[in-house]
Amino acid sequence: MKEEKIKSLNQELKRHLLLLISNSTMVASQLLLLIGFGNNWEPLMNVFHSPLDIQIMICSSSLMVFGFGLTAAVHALEISDIKKSLKSYTDGE
Repeated sequence: MKEEKIKSLNQELKRHLLLLISNSTMVASQLLLLIGFGNNWEPLMNVFHSPLDIQIMICSSSLMVFGFGLTAAVHALEISDIKKSLKSYTDGE
């Protein structure tokens, strides 16, 4: 029974680690998009039709950074909890 619980916790740990990496990658890609253009928005004028479209893109990228960052933080907290649980199971042996 104890071995099954440890195995289950290890699987949960792996799942949350992958989700943390995925969300962190999304945060980094959106930040690179925002930082990469900086104040030079002229290349985007070829893609977007108006400054309002660019502002909408900036706002949506910023919201994605916030959302993915928050999700990554939640997964980090879950990882911390799982590690504590694993430690309590392995210390009891």
